[in-house]
Amino acid sequence: MVARLAHDWLERLAEAALAMSIVVGSGFLWIGIPWGGFWIAGTVTTNNEGFLFAALGGVPLAMVGFGWLLYRLNDLYEGMRGGDRRAAVGRASWLVASSDERSKLRRARAPRRLIDVAMTASAVTALVLLLVWFFFFAHMFLVSWE
Repeated sequence: MVARLAHDWLERLAEAALAMSIVVGSGFLWIGIPWGGFWIAGTVTTNNEGFLFAALGGVPLAMVGFGWLLYRLNDLYEGMRGGDRRAAVGRASWLVASSDERSKLRRARAPRRLIDVAMTASAVTALVLLLVWFFFFAHMFLVSWE
């Protein structure tokens, strides 16, 4: 009995750690990788063209690789929760017009996965932060082109 409770507790702790990793990793994908990639490109290059090629080549590749790792984590998370490891069979819920069926039936047929919600929320947050920076703070960081 105690061993079963300890096992359940450890399993829930592992699920929570995976969920936190997915959510934090999604934010890192959209905010941390571009920021870090631009910083690294700026420190390793000496001219504007080198920076442009390093940033345009490195940042998207790093984002694709990290996104792949996040989706592997999500497969592990869904497997631990007992959910389907692959996408729901049939049409995805977002492909069906809202007038075709009730939302409760649509959610039951194709529920939203954690990775989808985390990626959407982090992408919207990154876009809002970019717009706030651009309109309110970008003028503080004017660069002199030599």
